[in-house]
Amino acid sequence: MRSLFKGSLALLAALLGGCQSLPARGVLPEASLRIAKVTVIDPETRSVLPDRSVYVAGDRILAVVSEGERPPYRAARTLDGSGKFLVPGLMDMHVHLFLPEPAAPVLALMLANGVTGVREMSGDCWALAGAAEGCIGDYRRLAAQIEAGEVAGPELLSLASTIVMGPARVQLPAGVPSYVAPSTPAEGRQLVRYLHARGVDLIKTHDSIPGEVFRAMMDEARSLGIGVSGHVPYAANTDELIRLGFGSIEHARDLLYDCSRYGEDFRRMGSAYADRQPGAKRPDDAERMRRTVAEYDPALCASRMRSLAAAGFYVTPTHVTREMEARAAEPAYRDQPLRRYILPARNAQWQADLDETAAAPAELTALRQGFFRHGLTLTGLAHRAGVNIMAGTDANDTMIVPGFALHRELGLLVQAGLSPMEALRAATSVPAAYLRRTATLGGISPGKEADLLLLRANPLDDIANSASIETVISDGRVYGRAALDALLVSAEH
Repeated sequence: MRSLFKGSLALLAALLGGCQSLPARGVLPEASLRIAKVTVIDPETRSVLPDRSVYVAGDRILAVVSEGERPPYRAARTLDGSGKFLVPGLMDMHVHLFLPEPAAPVLALMLANGVTGVREMSGDCWALAGAAEGCIGDYRRLAAQIEAGEVAGPELLSLASTIVMGPARVQLPAGVPSYVAPSTPAEGRQLVRYLHARGVDLIKTHDSIPGEVFRAMMDEARSLGIGVSGHVPYAANTDELIRLGFGSIEHARDLLYDCSRYGEDFRRMGSAYADRQPGAKRPDDAERMRRTVAEYDPALCASRMRSLAAAGFYVTPTHVTREMEARAAEPAYRDQPLRRYILPARNAQWQADLDETAAAPAELTALRQGFFRHGLTLTGLAHRAGVNIMAGTDANDTMIVPGFALHRELGLLVQAGLSPMEALRAATSVPAAYLRRTATLGGISPGKEADLLLLRANPLDDIANSASIETVISDGRVYGRAALDALLVSAEH
């Protein structure tokens, strides 16, 4: 979290930013940075403001003024923004650092790609199962190092627990408490209390949690004031998620099921498996994808979307993960030069996953491709209905190169039907609202954190221009193109 000192700066910035007149005499107050003659694109207000100067002091934005106005500050440093575009730093709302793997290369990739904040979706270990590394304390220490400038990287905005699975999916080692994979409501409540005491910001769920256990977990989490997000348990459709107060749906799957007449069959079969009923199995992949798409029900879907929108619900579709399943056999996709940034051991895991996925029968590959396209369609429908769409990538999952993948995800969101401005919102102002940090994140105005990207080309003309980064300003620290290139070099393996 930002320090109290920084909070005081925010108040000062808000006070100073509202001043429209200057004393006739005296020295102007000093800003640490001025970005001059730039076009400001503020997704929070959906505004495009040409020929502006943006003043920064430390880690906060002080003012955004027209070039014709009398300067409100004198700047210790000026960046020429002529012909360039300023947008807020991007947030990736679904990443995995996989500590104790080396974090510095991954963080460098993210920062070099303009990612200034992330939601870590596996920010703890199962200490109850004997794990001693990659635990919440390690992530908290890393967050402090990033804030202090000792490690170059994005702010760790939220740290989720490691994923909670049901007993049908995980076999616990001897001696591990059974509530780690809860099978009763009492165990579910006990696990929530344990994770809350660990200090995670968020509890992440898996689809294999039994229905009654999930409902008890949600009730306990609500009483303790801790959020729950992740994979949707089989027993809970989107209507129940709203009722229970689930935070965000991850991945482009569950919306698809619940927009299909097949959804009830899917959840009934999955629930039987999660409850470990005799002979029950997880829904078959081929049938799951075939029937989900074939039995799509527009009226049912419209009803679901209206309910989600009315509840202010958030969805992080991570389309890039479904893209991997659809394109695993394509040589140009498999052989991306960006894989040079991935640790050799993880690259080997990726290769095995690619090979297994590519070896699927042609029929299954076609179903995966159709499921991927259908996911894009339904993200577009959700957005038009008013559902909050957040950009996330599942960074470090197979073929999801940290940082670079977020720009690809923005492109897929536009392909799904969002405008470039709405795609930018999915990585800026919408995550800020989800995090309840709209006062300091997600836009370009006085009091906001100085997380900014200076782009050479207009992302509203082509969302691919979100990657045309000349300068990244993260927590007020300025990284020019040479510094960003050096970060990329440092991440190569």
